[in-house]
Order: sequence, then structure tokens, then C-alpha cells
Amino acid sequence: MLDVIEGVAAELRRMNVPVSTSELIDAARSLRTVPLADREAVRAAVGACLAKSVPHQDAFGIVFDLFWPRNDAEGRRLADGESLFEQLPDDELRRILLQSLAKDGTSAMREVARVIVDRNAGIQPGRAVAGTFYVFRALRSVQADTLADDVVALDPPAEGPTRSLSLRLARERAGRAVVGFERMVETEVRRRLVEDRGAEAVAATLRTPLPADADFLTASTPVIEHMRRVVDPLGRALGHALTAKRRRSGRAHLDFRATIRDSLSTGGVPIRLHLRKPRPCKPKLVVIADISGSVATFAQFTLQLTSALQTRFSSLRSFVFIDGMDEVTDLLTAGPTIRDASARINNERRGFWFDGRSDYGHALQLFQEKYADAVDSRTTVLLLGDARGNYREPHAEVLAGLHGRAARVFWLNPERRVSWNEGDSVVAEYAEHCDGVFECRNINDLKNFVESLA
Repeated sequence: MLDVIEGVAAELRRMNVPVSTSELIDAARSLRTVPLADREAVRAAVGACLAKSVPHQDAFGIVFDLFWPRNDAEGRRLADGESLFEQLPDDELRRILLQSLAKDGTSAMREVARVIVDRNAGIQPGRAVAGTFYVFRALRSVQADTLADDVVALDPPAEGPTRSLSLRLARERAGRAVVGFERMVETEVRRRLVEDRGAEAVAATLRTPLPADADFLTASTPVIEHMRRVVDPLGRALGHALTAKRRRSGRAHLDFRATIRDSLSTGGVPIRLHLRKPRPCKPKLVVIADISGSVATFAQFTLQLTSALQTRFSSLRSFVFIDGMDEVTDLLTAGPTIRDASARINNERRGFWFDGRSDYGHALQLFQEKYADAVDSRTTVLLLGDARGNYREPHAEVLAGLHGRAARVFWLNPERRVSWNEGDSVVAEYAEHCDGVFECRNINDLKNFVESLA
């Protein structure tokens, strides 16, 4: 048992989940309070000690299943049901699965997962793979993408004034049940991979970074969805950092009236000077974001970050570019969601000029020609992009002019620092005219940038 806990802790550390020695000791001590034969009780006790957040809990769940896979007998609770399930065709299995999803039939769902993995996953022994394609093939056999809708269709809400609410709640319940079934399929695939190659070998193929460490440019869809939930709080923190710094740097002025009144207690001699609290004007912010294909995922986050900053500044203007330059402030404020705004930006071809290939130099020139009035001594300019202009003229002198007029200029680059200035990257030419150029590949880098301003 201790070997299992040590293996889980070691793998979590390889995934950058912080596990201290004291937490490992607590996990070992927790085994005294639970029956060791109860796998789920052990999982809960150890997880409470080693996993400290939702992303950490997700990582722990995967790793624990590898080092202590569910016993095959645990998934076979249907008396005399196993042979029957194996003989049923896929469409009949799907019908039983729909009924189980609707009635929370965990045992039947687990048995269906076992049968479809055995029949349709096509697991090949000895292959060093993570098993994602095996899971996909198994779920495809039961048309997993429409399971939730079909579950709701089995017992649709009755007509009436509350039908829309009941329908939404039914869809949410069905969605949660389908997610639970998909996890059963993933667990069954991992169990078979562990039986074939061992926990350590499978863990190496499944090892993925935590959402906070995942690159914006290469993150998977589930990781991207998690990232979106933390961008808004970071945007508010960034807005506070930019405004607070300006507030601290403001000069205090003499409060003449308060000083004279206080001097009455000292015979009219102004011994104590009273100063007015600095009340600087709210700063302005200009965000200029590259939305070309090479940084498309990063562009989504920059637009969401911009949306989160709206209330922190007296003026916030947003611009996007590829080889052209367009203002999208109206779209970000008018759209019901940031996704709708992004779709309109794409549909209206904002930021597009000639061939749709990145041209930082021409985009900066257009900004200077069309939107020079957006930048003054109160403006912070935030540039977001990889500074790769397809070997076209960078026109860094335009950025130099912006830097001369603006309060501060920062550049966030989603590429690794070791890749800067290689190939068509011209980060160095632009960095000369910025107050700071920051590597911003993931959520942690974005947090570090915000903290550096605080």
C-alpha cells in the first residue's frame, strides 16, 4: 500500500503537482482511519492529503487509477448478466445504456463500458500509447456525442410554464451522467493498459501538464475551458495592478485649508502639514492583439482578458490585426459573450488587409495612421503576439513613436523565450521600445506578469 502512495506522489510531482514530504506522511497516516479493502475510501483519504485544488484532484484521480486499478471483478456486479451483455449487439447495448443513464444505473453502465471497450476499442498489446484513440473508438460505437439528448428524449418534461427550466435541468443531469460514463470507459482502457505494460509505463504516456502550466498555443479543449475560468479574475487583478501603480506614483499636494485649521491649536504656526490624497485620473488602456493563425488560441485569451479589464479604466480601446488593423472595442462591449465577439471578428475579417499573413510592420503603420489619437501620456499600451512578421519590414520606429507618447508599453509573447529572434521573429527590435517584454505561454506566466506590476 505504501508503494502505491509513493508511486502516486512521485507521478504527481512529475506533473508539477506540489506534494510535500509532510503531505506524503499525512497520506500514509490517513490509511489508519479507513478500511484498506475499500478502494474508494482509500482514494478519498489519500486524495484529501495530496490534491489541493480541482486541477490537482483531476490529476490525482488519473494517477490513482493507474497505480491502483479497479479490480475487474468490481465492475461485474450484475448476477448472470455478463454473458448476456456480451451477446447483445451495439444498438441494444446503447438502449440499455440510455436507460441506465436516466436511472443512474452505475453497475449497468460499468458493464456496458467493459463490453464496448472489449469489443470496439481495438487495444493492441505492447503499444506505448496513452489510449486516447482507444477511448474514442469505444465511445463512437455508442454514439456518445448524442447520448445526453437521447436520455432527455426518453422522458421529456411536460408542457407548462416551467418546461424550459425543467428541460435545462434534465439536460444538465444527463450531461453529468454521460461524463461519468465516459470516465468509466477511460478507466477501463487504462486498467487494460496497466495490465499490459505496467503503471509506470502508462503514466509516462498519460503525463500532461496541469491547466496552469499548459501552453496557450497547444492546449487541448478541456484544458482551454479550464483556462477560461481563471482569465477573468486575472484580468481584474491586472487592471488593479496598473491603476494602483499609477495611484502610488502620483504626487501629493498641500491641503492649505486643513493645514491652517490645524495650526490654530499651535498659535497659528503650521507645524503639521496636511497633504491631499493623490487622486490621479483613471489611466487609459490600449490593447493591440495579433489574431493570426499561429497564435489563434492565444488570441482568444487576449480578447477575454481585454473584456475583463473593461471596468478598470476610463478608456479601454481594443485593436486586432493580422496584416491590417481594426478596432473591435464595440464588438467586445456589445457581444453577449466573448465567443460571439470572436465569431464576429472572424466573420467580418477584422484585422485582415491583403493576404492574411502576419505583417506587424504594416499593422503598426495603419495604427499610427488611423488611431494615433488613442495613445497619450495617460495610456498604457499592451501588445499581444509572437512578433513573427513573415520576414516583412517590422517598422519598429512606429512602436518607438508610440512609446514616446504613451505612459508605458508592455509586450506579452506566447512563444518560449528560447525561440525569440529565430527565423522571422523580430522581438529584439520591438523590445527596445517597450517597458517590458514578457514570456506568456500559460496561466502561470500571466500571473507572474500581473505580480510583477503589483
